[in-house]
This record gives sequence, C-alpha cells and structure tokens, in this order.
Amino acid sequence: MPETRSSETEEVPAEQLNGAPRAARSRRVWIIAVILGVAMLVFAVPVWFTATPRQCASCHEMKPYYDSWRASSHREAASNCLYCHVRPGVVNLVGYEFTFYGEVFAHFAGAPVKSTAGNTPSVQSCGRAECHSLNRETSNSGDIKINHRLHVTQANIPCTRCHPGAVHTGVGGRLKLPPLSLCKTCHADKMTQCSYCHAQRHSGAPPAGH
Repeated sequence: MPETRSSETEEVPAEQLNGAPRAARSRRVWIIAVILGVAMLVFAVPVWFTATPRQCASCHEMKPYYDSWRASSHREAASNCLYCHVRPGVVNLVGYEFTFYGEVFAHFAGAPVKSTAGNTPSVQSCGRAECHSLNRETSNSGDIKINHRLHVTQANIPCTRCHPGAVHTGVGGRLKLPPLSLCKTCHADKMTQCSYCHAQRHSGAPPAGH
C-alpha cells in the first residue's frame, strides 16, 4: 500500500526562511550605495573643476577672466573664483556647484556661457567683513561724492552695475569705474552743478558732456 504522508508540516530550516529577506536587504543596500556613490561623483566633479582659478581656466572661455584676475589686486584678496562669484553660505555654494553642468553643456554645444544671478558677484560677496565697505562716501581721489550705502541700500544698485570690470577689466568691454554716461541716467539734471558731485572746488565752465 502507498505510504500515507503525515499531515504535520515538515519544518523548514531557519536559514531558508531568512534567506529571502536577507537577499532583499542586501539588494537594497547595494542600490542605496550605488545611488550615493553616483551622487557623490556628480557633486565631486564640479568641486574639483572649480577648486582653483587655474582649473576654471582649463575651459578656453574662462581664459580672459583668469588672466584679468591675475593682473588685478583681487588675485591676493580673493584667491578663489567662488569667493566672489557665490553668495556667502553653504547652501549657495552647493547650489552653484550644480550650475557647472550647464556651463559644460554650453561649452560642448558651442553656446555662450552666460552669467546667472548665482555667479554674478553680489553685494553680499563684495561686502564681506574683510573686503569692501558701504561706508565710503567719496571716490578714491576724494573728489567725487558717491555715497555707496545710499546707492546700494536705497537705490538698489548692485556693485557690478557701476564696477563691472573691478576685477576683469577690459573683458567684454568691462570698465573698472562707472562712466559719466551711467551717472547721467539718474543725475542728468545735476550735471551743471559742480558741488553736487565734486567735493573739491572747480573753476570754469563744466567740461563737455556734463
């Protein structure tokens, strides 16, 4: 007669019961590790390429900016491009690093590398404690009255509006000092009043163009 199978369920070894969950956990760990590794690599590449000005200049589009920076006083004051071109703060730095891929795309696509709000030197960058003060009320010569704090905080004029070539003088036609034509956009009706702009006394008729 055929053997009758016992109604009792045979015990399955614990190793077999735990094998499937353990394998699933192992796969999840590997997936997470791969995702983290890729994320770290994606972030590490721009960090490395923007670590020094010389590395920024490895793209030919940046060469004129690198050369003008080396010729300026900012070579000592700001030894890294990001010191001026990123607003202070870790969040701003991390966000800026990812714009690197947009610049890479523009480079290989032959499109111009356009400056964005994130990498145009901001008032916050220029106004770091050891850099430029808004308390200046005259030009370096002491002759031109220019209340920097009023222009920045009340007229909402960024530093780069008047000084686009403070570091990269000559690149793309950038000027270190604001031209008279820029001042006239707001002060055209005052150009014949010498004492309005000049701290020193001037004799004779206003120069041509005033």
